[in-house]
Amino acid sequence: MSKIKVVTIGRLYCSGGSSIGKKVAEKLGVPCYDREIVEMAAEKSGISMAEIKKFEESVLNPMKKPINIFGNSVDICEKIFAAETEVVYDLVEKGPCVIVGRCADFILKNKVKTLDVFIYSSLDKRMQTAMSEPHNIPADEVETRLKKYDKKRGDYYNSNTNKKWGTKFSYDLCLDSGALGYDMCADIIAHTVEASS
Repeated sequence: MSKIKVVTIGRLYCSGGSSIGKKVAEKLGVPCYDREIVEMAAEKSGISMAEIKKFEESVLNPMKKPINIFGNSVDICEKIFAAETEVVYDLVEKGPCVIVGRCADFILKNKVKTLDVFIYSSLDKRMQTAMSEPHNIPADEVETRLKKYDKKRGDYYNSNTNKKWGTKFSYDLCLDSGALGYDMCADIIAHTVEASS
């Protein structure tokens, strides 16, 4: 792949980060990991997928729900993050890849050479995406839901990384998928990786 071993992709909800990640992986001939990490973390931690889906992108706060494991009270959010961290390490051990979300940029800091990317788009463009397949969010709910999902992602990232989600200072490359299109974003990312060799 080059000196860069892993491309990490953070993204605003409905900005196309997952689709772009898959396109980048295809161009580079490497695997792309996204929601699979959640399934692997569930298996590794013994926490059900339902619990992980409920808690994985919620902020660590006083309302956290502790669980009892091996006689110890362990916060479920911390346990999920720890399991996802282990999974990310395991995947990177297998070789170069693209990882979407899961605070991978932070988890892999100082572990391997990464290209940390953030994908964003205007609210209008994201609303159009959210109202179409496969999301089908009703028009009267779309803006509220986008803001809610972005806040949850930001809170999860900020609380687990001590970095600021979505700000240019947290990433190597920030791309507007609404202005550039998914294919151009993927081309830019893949070219950056290839040029790093």
